[in-house]
Amino acid sequence: MEKKIRFRNHISIVLEQLGAVSWVLFVLLLTNVDDVVRFLEDGNSEEVNMTVLIAGVVLFGSVVLTCMYQLVLWSKTYISICGNSIVIERNTLHKKKNTIGIKNISNVNTEQNLLEMFLGTCKVKLDTNSMSTADQTDVKIVLKKADAEQLKGYIMKLMRQCKGEKEPVEEAVMVWDLEAQTKDIVLHGFLSINIFSVLIAVGSFAGAVGIVTAVASKISTGESLAGILLSLMMAVGMCVSAIWDIVKGFIRYYGFKIARKEDKLHICYGLFKKMDYTIPIEKINGVILHQSLTARITGRYMAEIINIGMGDDAAEAEAFLFPYCKKEVVNVRVEQLLPEFEHTVQMDYEKQPKETWIAWLWPTLFYVLFAIVVTAAGMTYMPKYSKWMLGGAVLVSLWALLLVVAYYHTAGSCFSEEEMVLVKGYFSKTYCFVPYKKIQYVELKQNLPAKFVKLQKGEIHLLASARNRIQNLPYFPEKDGEIIKERIIQAAEIR
Repeated sequence: MEKKIRFRNHISIVLEQLGAVSWVLFVLLLTNVDDVVRFLEDGNSEEVNMTVLIAGVVLFGSVVLTCMYQLVLWSKTYISICGNSIVIERNTLHKKKNTIGIKNISNVNTEQNLLEMFLGTCKVKLDTNSMSTADQTDVKIVLKKADAEQLKGYIMKLMRQCKGEKEPVEEAVMVWDLEAQTKDIVLHGFLSINIFSVLIAVGSFAGAVGIVTAVASKISTGESLAGILLSLMMAVGMCVSAIWDIVKGFIRYYGFKIARKEDKLHICYGLFKKMDYTIPIEKINGVILHQSLTARITGRYMAEIINIGMGDDAAEAEAFLFPYCKKEVVNVRVEQLLPEFEHTVQMDYEKQPKETWIAWLWPTLFYVLFAIVVTAAGMTYMPKYSKWMLGGAVLVSLWALLLVVAYYHTAGSCFSEEEMVLVKGYFSKTYCFVPYKKIQYVELKQNLPAKFVKLQKGEIHLLASARNRIQNLPYFPEKDGEIIKERIIQAAEIR
């Protein structure tokens, strides 16, 4: 007789569901703050009293009704594990039943935010190899931390049984292959800064200083201090936004640890939100190396993986593998953690053919024609702004040309017998290493000029979250297109 386990989420899940409602109520309160102020200033006003009373009743009633609804959902929702399936069943008036096969689970992860740390609970997240749910976690189960860890271990045991694998020898203490130091995380955050954010911050600060100087010179004549305060606020705000990447990266990836145990990767990180991923190697569909502009200058790379389960929630930026490091260190870490991709990440690539400029001819001419028409129309109907419009058109055109030149010198590709390398970017740079057997399908495109010079470009589609699902193929020789399709078909047949 099959063993059946039946349980409910921890009741604290109700608080999590109430969080969204709380934000809505907070926004409503802010939008009606004037009425509240008037009430405090003039409590005898019948109109104001009635408005505040109605608003209070509505807010209180919304909280109570939402709480009751979530309590009913919690009490009527059960999770069952029977045989090789997980069943989520909701026995309300609108009954719902969702069954997930153990063999379809790609990742079993745990997550713990600040509230869950305080309550001693933990969230178990289950993801499946499904394109339809690739951008969200399929199942979230909230339990006491010890129960969550036990459930995670039990599900992973069932996953191994489905594949006919032997039980691994469990270590008393996890031995991590890599534990990032605090300085490594700070450096990662610094190299992750968007260079345009820095330029905007510097420009805004310089502009603010100019405004402050101009306003300060007129204070003696009675000029308001509002200009100075506004300028300072703008300067401070832009500077804070420029360094936020460092702070955000430090908070998100604090305590980063990773280990390879048999056929699984174990990844753990987070300060206020602890993430613990267990990823089967077979579910990894590719490896991506990123370089920001500052990282390109310093010769460093960060890595992430392409799969389902990491980076598929809105709060998760990417499927993080390890922080920025030198290329030789990248090779060592990939060899240690993902030897299946060792050769792949060492592949070189070729830049786009020179004929690419001809392939870009048609879209370039269209842009030039559009810019001329818009500028001419603006100068005709608003002649006093002609110089500004002409200058703006020139600057935008030069910027567009700079982007095209940067992309031409950055992008490229390489196609070997078993895998491909795709490189894209303008000032930053991204390398995507994908085996043919992991590609869902490919789309090849060709405009008229590209057809004339026998070039193609396209897209490959992968089983991944939205961030990495589509990877662009830069221009490559037309003859390679048929080779790519044949290799994908052959890899699919073997798979």
